[in-house]
Amino acid sequence: MDDLIVQIQGNVGVITLNRPKALNALSQTMVDGIADALASWADNESVRCVLIEGAGERAFCAGGDIQAIYENGPKDPDGSLEFWRDEYRLNAMIANFKKPYIALMHGFTMGGGVGVSAHGSHRIVTDGSVISMPEVGIGFLPDVGGTWLLHNAPKGVGAYYGISGARMGPDDAIFLGFADAYVPNGKFATIKTRLIAGEEIDAILADVSETPNEGDARWHQNDIARWFDADGFDQVMTNIEADGSEFAQGALKLLKRQCPLSVKSTFHALREVKNYTCVEQSLQLEFRFCAWSLRGKNFYEGIRAAVIDKDRNPKWEPATLAEVTDKMVQDMFAPLGDKELVF
Repeated sequence: MDDLIVQIQGNVGVITLNRPKALNALSQTMVDGIADALASWADNESVRCVLIEGAGERAFCAGGDIQAIYENGPKDPDGSLEFWRDEYRLNAMIANFKKPYIALMHGFTMGGGVGVSAHGSHRIVTDGSVISMPEVGIGFLPDVGGTWLLHNAPKGVGAYYGISGARMGPDDAIFLGFADAYVPNGKFATIKTRLIAGEEIDAILADVSETPNEGDARWHQNDIARWFDADGFDQVMTNIEADGSEFAQGALKLLKRQCPLSVKSTFHALREVKNYTCVEQSLQLEFRFCAWSLRGKNFYEGIRAAVIDKDRNPKWEPATLAEVTDKMVQDMFAPLGDKELVF
């Protein structure tokens, strides 16, 4: 069975991520195939829009194939880095695609799945959609342009969801700018059918989209903004610890599980992105972190604890936020010379 199915149906370019048993996790072949399809459709007048979907009921795409990185990265870090180079170029291609790019984000949409959906022009969620950037929990940082998306979210809210890895429901995803519309399950499948029949996506959404139930992000935005109104992450933690609410205590539990170096690196990256004008700059910053992560320990340890041994007990280096120095953070974004990501 092909991991990626690329078809033209009617005048719609349809891309189906087809690894349902692996929650449609992205492989190198899939990244290359999506890029090739978009390149061929960009100036093809018989293709008026692109629709991307995931096979199976559980996920649109739960991320990249991190087990492959775990197996190959220590032996060939430069080779593993090439996957991210290709993936990030694809993310930028999607962000700059001139035709409607419609993502049906059912079930889990995480990490790399966000990269092939949330940069599109029409991002659609439904009942049971769960969007997240869980990378800090495996010793990494929100990538695939995630720092760009999180930076553009309401004040403090993007930083919280990016650093904590907290899951977004339909309303949360719309509030943070990861999605545009909510369509109930009963109408969700009609979007593809109506597109292929020749209807325009904006007209379809005007007919079938609804307002989802309010999520945590919108409800707690003022609290989150107050927590993250700080010059450093240590002060953020102090602010949350001083908040005795149930939501704050739940946030603390999430944040204390994360990799300390990734936490402070993500906080730093989101501040850097404030000065950027396009997603490509964010991808270049994230790419540097990728390169240095492949030569470190935390990323592999995070994958081991979450995916390989599944003991949920990673041994981070450094082990605490207090031990993470500014120099350690700066080193994770050091220039790469001739290995920099270019577009």
